[in-house]
Amino acid sequence: MVVGSGPGGAAAAVFLSRAGANTLVLEAGQEHSRLGFTARIGGITVARRRPPRKRRGELTFLGDPATEIYEELAPGGLSNQWSCAVPRFADADFKDAERAGVEYTWPVGYADLAPWYDRVEPLLSIAGQTGDAAQLPAGKVAQARKLGEDWQPVQAASEAQGRSIVVMPYAYGGGTFFTRSGTPFNAYSRLIEPARRRGELSVRYDSRVVRLEWSPSERRVVGAVCVSSRGVETTVRCRAVVLAAGAVNSAQILLESEHADFPHGLGNHHDVLGRYLHDHPLGKLVLDLGKPISVSPASYVTRPALERSIPLYAAALMQWSGTDLMARTLLAGRPGRSTEIGFSVFGTMAPTRDDFVALDKKQPRRDGRSALLLALRHPPEARTALDQARDDVLESLTRVGLEPRARIWNVEAPGNSVHYGGTCRMHASPRYGVVDAWSRVHDVPNVAVADSSVFTTGPEKNPVLTAMVLGARAADRLAQELRSGDL
Repeated sequence: MVVGSGPGGAAAAVFLSRAGANTLVLEAGQEHSRLGFTARIGGITVARRRPPRKRRGELTFLGDPATEIYEELAPGGLSNQWSCAVPRFADADFKDAERAGVEYTWPVGYADLAPWYDRVEPLLSIAGQTGDAAQLPAGKVAQARKLGEDWQPVQAASEAQGRSIVVMPYAYGGGTFFTRSGTPFNAYSRLIEPARRRGELSVRYDSRVVRLEWSPSERRVVGAVCVSSRGVETTVRCRAVVLAAGAVNSAQILLESEHADFPHGLGNHHDVLGRYLHDHPLGKLVLDLGKPISVSPASYVTRPALERSIPLYAAALMQWSGTDLMARTLLAGRPGRSTEIGFSVFGTMAPTRDDFVALDKKQPRRDGRSALLLALRHPPEARTALDQARDDVLESLTRVGLEPRARIWNVEAPGNSVHYGGTCRMHASPRYGVVDAWSRVHDVPNVAVADSSVFTTGPEKNPVLTAMVLGARAADRLAQELRSGDL
């Protein structure tokens, strides 16, 4: 049973079914939810409509009161909203966490995940750069791209700061197609729905999981309790569960799964479940240039080398692209070249126990689940890293004579990046983590978690690809043990 059809759940479902497991996906949304649409011709998005972002309800904020939490109870989950950026985590990202101390050390490294990146990336048909760069390994791309020659001086100036500038890898960045989703790659429409049509897995819609059912005699989870949009409660039996409901909802499901054996939530013997919540501090930067520069494909300015940053704090810049920008370059008479350039500046934060999701039992339950308490604050070091990334790109562009001027610089509220993670974090010790190196809940061997909630720390890179890789890896191991009778 896979709970959720977002990227991690979709990857888990595909690899479970490929390994011969009888796979059922439980999706909270309706089968015919409005997901928007995307049309691409010759590798260019010519039309797109996304559904509006929806805020998570029943929340009381104990940290920064401006915090924003979003969810998407629809097939594909938050892949209905993402930019489709798919950078790999780098070896340096795991070393950065290790140098911060045992509390932040991942039980896996890049060498463990590299073969799984190779297996998952072909599902995404990636357009991007073919060569490795400092802080960003190359992926398996379907369409090779490179930056325009006018970026070469900027790349050289950036390298002097310990940063690389490369092409941002995107899922389904090439090709001609029309898809019923507001993004070129939607986990449901691209992976789950085709597999369902082929008879490789089943999907049950309008089935929001609210808790898992623990059997003390069998020492395992034996089912999931679901609530429909009409409030009808049912229990679905299973041999194993892969939770992929997102960092907030996956944690809530485990917290709601109380039993005498687990009075504070399933697998939560050390009060770690729901803690270490993190997201990407996000800045929006718009620059006016004195001279035009090519804006397609989009550039990615990597984080600096480890020796140029303090542990767990860095930021990278992702250049904006899109049909509106390309249309403006055409109207200006210089197709593909612009004197306006924008970046999303993604930073990092050191997750702590004081950043958390918890059940609010003082509030009435609604629709089968509790209200939540949520605490999230961005420490001052995070703002410093964002400011440094902004200043570095301004300096690089100035050095090569592009005369940049910052027209907009805005740091968004916590949660605005929609890159939540850490609430079911991965660690070798249950003292610091909810799941082990195979994403399996400590003390609950037939429950795995397959979304960014398992991230021990949050590198500055978009989390979707790595969540899919960890989900696929966890599902393959789970299927092997189910097949052999070890579970």
